[in-house]
Amino acid sequence: MQVVSVNVGQVQSYPWRGGTRSGIHKTPLDTAVLVTEKGLEGDHQADLKNHGGEDKAVLIIPTANYVLHGVSQHAFGFLGENISLSEVDESQVKVGDRFQIDDVILEVTQPRSPCWKLGEMNGSQLFVKNYSFSGRVGFCCRVLAAGEIQASMPVKHLKTGQGENIQTLFLAKFNASSMDDYAVLQEALENPALSDSWSQSIRQTLTRRFKDD
Repeated sequence: MQVVSVNVGQVQSYPWRGGTRSGIHKTPLDTAVLVTEKGLEGDHQADLKNHGGEDKAVLIIPTANYVLHGVSQHAFGFLGENISLSEVDESQVKVGDRFQIDDVILEVTQPRSPCWKLGEMNGSQLFVKNYSFSGRVGFCCRVLAAGEIQASMPVKHLKTGQGENIQTLFLAKFNASSMDDYAVLQEALENPALSDSWSQSIRQTLTRRFKDD
């Protein structure tokens, strides 16, 4: 497993929905970058309510997703990730798993929650729909140990997580229509590594379900 690309982005202005500022587009770096609990040095977000923060300091997307989602013509970072990672996908990763890159230790906290801006980047909101239906959405991490990373560094995958894998967890929340889905979500709430935002969102989903009963 290897870091294929390390990507950071600046906040830019886009014409979307009458004018939107976003840091979704990331650019690959050819030098080392410092990673702290706040994320990658030089990486910025405009919507701090839904992006960034200690629970979502680093977004990882498997490199295979570029072919899967039909965007392999673009440089890594196009899907908004900070780290493009080879030899892994969402079916092999759980919340609580850790990735060690030299001195840096990242802990998986949640699946990525794709937003409409990803559709704008790709010219259609249908892209976000298909992206989500796949469950191959990437995953967010908190930083347990800081340090510098750069492309080509080897990565150790420490399988310290629990519950269902990232793909299954995302689809359970995205669909939330069967007893199996609700069981996956209930189990996720017991995972101490789960991000606060996903914990709150899952509780809201389960509350709505029980009210409907």
